Amino acid sequence: MNLPPGPDPAGPRYVPVLIVGGGGAGLTSSLALSDLGIDSLLVERHPSTSVQPKAHILNARTMEIFAHHQVAADIRREGSPPENCGAMVWLSSLGGDEPYDRKVLYRTSAYGGAELAERYAKASAQPHANLGQRWLEPLLRRHAEKRAPGGLLFHHELLSLDEDAAGVTATILDRTGGRTFPVRASYVVAADGGKTIGRLRNIPMEGTPTFLEWINLHVRADFSPFIPYDDAVVNRVSSLSDDGTLEHCGVVPMGPRRWGRHSEEWTLMFSRPPGGTEAAELDDETIVKMVRRTLKLPDKHPMDVLSISRWPVEGTLARQFRSGRIFLVGDAAHRHPPSGALGLNTGVQDAHNLAWKLALVLQKKADETLLDSYEAERRPVAQRVVERALFSLFNQIAFTSGTGVVHGARPEWNRAQMTALFSNTPDGETRRAVLREYFDTNRITTAHLGLEMGYDYADAGFVTPDHTPGPQADPLGLLYPQTARPGSRLPHAWLRQAGERVSTHQLHKAPGSFLLLAGAHGRAWLEAAELLAQRHGVRIDAYAVGAPDQPCDGDGEWRRLRGHDEDGAVLVRPDGFVTMRQLTLCASPQNVLKGALETALGGACTVRAGKGAAG
Repeated sequence: MNLPPGPDPAGPRYVPVLIVGGGGAGLTSSLALSDLGIDSLLVERHPSTSVQPKAHILNARTMEIFAHHQVAADIRREGSPPENCGAMVWLSSLGGDEPYDRKVLYRTSAYGGAELAERYAKASAQPHANLGQRWLEPLLRRHAEKRAPGGLLFHHELLSLDEDAAGVTATILDRTGGRTFPVRASYVVAADGGKTIGRLRNIPMEGTPTFLEWINLHVRADFSPFIPYDDAVVNRVSSLSDDGTLEHCGVVPMGPRRWGRHSEEWTLMFSRPPGGTEAAELDDETIVKMVRRTLKLPDKHPMDVLSISRWPVEGTLARQFRSGRIFLVGDAAHRHPPSGALGLNTGVQDAHNLAWKLALVLQKKADETLLDSYEAERRPVAQRVVERALFSLFNQIAFTSGTGVVHGARPEWNRAQMTALFSNTPDGETRRAVLREYFDTNRITTAHLGLEMGYDYADAGFVTPDHTPGPQADPLGLLYPQTARPGSRLPHAWLRQAGERVSTHQLHKAPGSFLLLAGAHGRAWLEAAELLAQRHGVRIDAYAVGAPDQPCDGDGEWRRLRGHDEDGAVLVRPDGFVTMRQLTLCASPQNVLKGALETALGGACTVRAGKGAAG
């Protein structure tokens, strides 16, 4: 494909990148492209950002991205304090008077909090954050609009999309005024949740089709009398109904001013089989009654319902993430249950992976083949995420077996099982110990650091291999052995620079820049980086760690993680992933670095799609 010519004053409005969709992935695409010097136009069919709290947990990798684009501080300022989001708790009910009501079924550290904090802190300088999309998306929108004035059009809908050899022409509807107008773009980022572009381009979603209807209630209530802990990022209620079945409902604090058990607003989440008479009968009034019954809220306890949303739960993956000049990100590319807080995070990381590649290609600093790396790198990661989210959902349901409650059994049997579970007897103690064994498997949902950070792009073909073996993957996705092997995320380690403590990731100062970290004998690497940066028109921030007037590795952690000696070096891509590692002395650092940089920019690479993700 040839790049399109510049804008035609007599033709449609031209923009290098058209973004369709104004959710988390689309807004991240907009602000990232702006930071990279690329103009974009975002169109979103709704008049505003999400009015639903929706996803809320932002993992460490996502927060690294937001820190790189100068929005992390605002997210932490508006989000939950760390002391209010470090645990997940299962409760038998919020109210009720049965012997098994208002009991704690299980409590565990979650998402980098409490007992997990030390392990997560070794992997990243950025802790998890907690801010619902209802508040996150307006924050991202403010940043995006400030960087691209006039570049975000809400209440505008994509109607059609036509591609030719030189670009893409889109027809956009202004849903407020009713007029349509054409837009010409070099590339399109489909962040529309799969509502339009996948259909227009005949890209099927493959995997597990809709198997649940997920229902979220956004409510305002005082649940503090019923919530036992102030640090639970999610409370999961599993109560025994009058007919002897266990009913489940998530109770998630959403702030926005006070947090923890004193939050003013909450998301209540439950699911039902899709279709059929049962789903059809679930009008809003029925839903509210069901939730109050499941939670066993006292009849007169006030709860204002602000909104109710329904969405189909599936576990699917787009057959392709690229169609010509169109790239799918976020829910347009992968959809799955919310188990494990993986969806929004994966979408943000999609957008980040794609943005720098589009920028360098549009600036004619990289070969167009670099764009082939997006699908080769991100689709395997998304496939792993979809598989894990599905498994995590069903794993969470499996704990029912540990209670002794049997679906379809007589109500008196199941009530007896729950009563025995909390009895002050040897049998009750044994039952509770067995239940803890079931719940302990849920760490694959709440402590999956390896899944969040441990994926790599080594097999996608756009990095320079050093032929060293990769670390042993943890099939549970819990462990994350940091490595500077090409294809892996740059390891986090603390260094000292000008008397300040800085993370290796903080040396990666500007969006779109490469980062070279050489050993103490690495002056030749620095000289080569300066020369090649000028030749290719890219920025390379280069350091010889341990050399005079350079960052120093006081505790030796970086020396342990980097895997090369004082004559070696690593080169890091703009997205924070290692693209080259030279283990020791070489005859020509300039030639080695030149080859690695050209590979990272899309030359001399072999795409091997279908691999690239490690647990």
